[in-house]
Amino acid sequence: MTDQQPYEPPPAPQQPYPGAPPVYSAPGAQPAYPAPPAQPGYAAPTAQPGYPAQAGYPAQPGYPAQPGYPAQPGHPVQGGYPSQPGYPAQPGAQGYPPPAYGAAAYPTYPVYPAVPRGAASPDDLTLPLYGATFGQAISRYFTKYATFTGRASRSEYWWVQLFLALVWTVLFVIVGVLGGVGAAQASTAGDSAGWAAAISGLFVLIMIVVGLGTIVPSLAIAWRRLHDANFAGPFWFLSLTYIGGLVVLVFTILPSNAQGQRFDRL
Repeated sequence: MTDQQPYEPPPAPQQPYPGAPPVYSAPGAQPAYPAPPAQPGYAAPTAQPGYPAQAGYPAQPGYPAQPGYPAQPGHPVQGGYPSQPGYPAQPGAQGYPPPAYGAAAYPTYPVYPAVPRGAASPDDLTLPLYGATFGQAISRYFTKYATFTGRASRSEYWWVQLFLALVWTVLFVIVGVLGGVGAAQASTAGDSAGWAAAISGLFVLIMIVVGLGTIVPSLAIAWRRLHDANFAGPFWFLSLTYIGGLVVLVFTILPSNAQGQRFDRL
């Protein structure tokens, strides 16, 4: 005889919600729970009371349009405006015809040849004399005493420098010799007013005259020599300084430049 366990009822199911009665089913089956009662329905929210529309404000008074200003000349035209009148092309460009007969010709710039133009004769003082001899250079030096226009060739300039160097050397030698003889006379005979001292004083006076007389032509020929090398004449004032003197010396040694013809008297 088998032992039978006493029947034990299943535990009461948990209430799905407070107050729900337990529902028992057959043994071994899961307890069924009744459907929960429907939640009470809520009525649709009532519409909020409408507020009256705001009173409209009157439109702002319109302002008249600003008067238009004309376009500035030379500026690009903004969209919507008529195009500016075109300017005529420059004369002589892009194959435009030459000026009509009797009209002023277009301005032209001088074109200088590769070889500078010189005088064909020593008597022509308007152009530099290339290959001048010693005598021709000295003659032109004194003839063009104060001429600062035009040009002077290297031969003209350096023959004159040699001439001036010789003149000053001779004068210094004469003054030095006569000064020494006069000093010797004064020491031996006690006569300080001898003939040597008088002649030495005369040569000193001659030196002063020669110096004053050659200032202007020496400056003029240096001015023209700078022109011949295509440098402006006022570059000569650089020679008043030590370094500037070397610069001017180099300028006067340079060969002739055809562009220097711009300094010729037209």
